[in-house]
Amino acid sequence: MPTWFLPPDFTFAADGPLQLGTVITHPKKPTLVLTALSSLDSGITLPKTSILTETNHAHDKSHAQSNGFSSWMQFFAEASASVNTDVGSSALLSYGAVDHEIRSFAEPLTAKTALKIATLPVVQQHMASGMFSKRAVYVVSGVRIAKTSFTVKKETGTNHTVDLSGSGPPIPGTVPLELGASMAHHQEKSVTDSYKTAPGVVFAYRVHVIRYKRAGVETELFQSKGAFMTGSRRADDEELPVMVEGTKEELEEDLEEENDYMETSIGDDDVCISF
Repeated sequence: MPTWFLPPDFTFAADGPLQLGTVITHPKKPTLVLTALSSLDSGITLPKTSILTETNHAHDKSHAQSNGFSSWMQFFAEASASVNTDVGSSALLSYGAVDHEIRSFAEPLTAKTALKIATLPVVQQHMASGMFSKRAVYVVSGVRIAKTSFTVKKETGTNHTVDLSGSGPPIPGTVPLELGASMAHHQEKSVTDSYKTAPGVVFAYRVHVIRYKRAGVETELFQSKGAFMTGSRRADDEELPVMVEGTKEELEEDLEEENDYMETSIGDDDVCISF
């Protein structure tokens, strides 16, 4: 299932750091660029770029939660009271309709290319800086560009409800009466913010992960890490880098980073992750 990552904001230009072949430290840190493989001095030749256009993209994501509490009390076996409290919050984020230009590699990265990336001095230095194991690095392998400006709307809300009720002892008389009373209070607040982006900004991006594992180099794009393996095990059983598609499962295997994210479905097949 293709996985896309939303940038922290929509200010990344199409010719900025989030381009095909950019090596970053983590998908949630797109500004921490280790190297750009598209530069002439990288010594690495990337596949040709494929460009597709998808029209009229509009997406919404929402989140709501509610917490309730209730208590009941009885006094002298004749009077009683109860309290019910409910506190909730909600959030809605929507993106206006816009055409997307999708840029990706026309061909899979080769095993030779993956090895060259892993042996770049700046990449080696970062991978060796892990506390628990060797760090992973992430190569931008797909970019969605919003061809025109679109509207971003964010709405947050809170609600608070309290219900009080009670009853007293019966009043003596020909027809005994039982006293009771109830009171309710409900409060809601909401805040809405919206703005229009500049045209030609990065809407989302895909990555491939380079991490170490005792195996060959797996480089086929747009398939799971179990798709196929290339290369062979060295005689000294030395660890070799593996390149796999960046999914939420791969993020959770990265022990060097805290991965607190929200997942949203886009269309029938794609998944979008925001941090």
